Amino acid sequence: MCGRVHLSTDYSEIKIALKLGEDAPAPNFEPDWNVGPTKDQLVVYLHPETRQRVSEKMRWGLIPRWATEPKSDYPTHNAMAETLLEKPTWRGPWRDGRRCLIVTDGFYEWDRRKKRKQPYAIARAKNQMTIMAGLWDVWQRPGFETVKSCTIITSSPNALIEPLHDRMPVLLAEKDWPKWLGEELATEAELLALLRPYPADDMQLWPVSTRVGKVQNNGPDLTMPIEIDDELMF
Repeated sequence: MCGRVHLSTDYSEIKIALKLGEDAPAPNFEPDWNVGPTKDQLVVYLHPETRQRVSEKMRWGLIPRWATEPKSDYPTHNAMAETLLEKPTWRGPWRDGRRCLIVTDGFYEWDRRKKRKQPYAIARAKNQMTIMAGLWDVWQRPGFETVKSCTIITSSPNALIEPLHDRMPVLLAEKDWPKWLGEELATEAELLALLRPYPADDMQLWPVSTRVGKVQNNGPDLTMPIEIDDELMF
């Protein structure tokens, strides 16, 4: 599961890191250290006409195109990699190649083994951006505003995440972005093979304030490491 992420990297750096075109329009982007479901995520996808990478903000929580209203009756902020070909919600975006990169600096997960749940910030090591595999779709109905939405794909956990949770977001290394976005030809089997746990030795985690538990709280202090009782560490 992945229910909270953060992104505060300057957009000029994001544009370089994600190799966006010089003339690619910039979304109205502001740093957010506590992004939860239904808030906007920064997404990069391949424009179907120009075949260029573009960035856009999309609602986190995919709204199926066949939904009667611009909302879902069940959580759609995560899509299990194992069910992408089975669940109606994911089959359409997958079939149409609406794959995207969810741009983050990292995510949060909670250690629930103790009476007091302790949140941890988790990210790729060496200050690398934490880019996640996602799907996106467009919901349209007469009389309603068009809504673009997205979901983060999850897999089984690696050794770092397993003590905290039985799922983790699928992280994609730079070398896999062209294949996932559709810039390079890939079979369905090759794409599904990308949806695996990211190497634990290229990730890091650290304890953070419980203030991150309330999505109304925001600010860079939420990602700052804190000291906790040794009994809460693992």
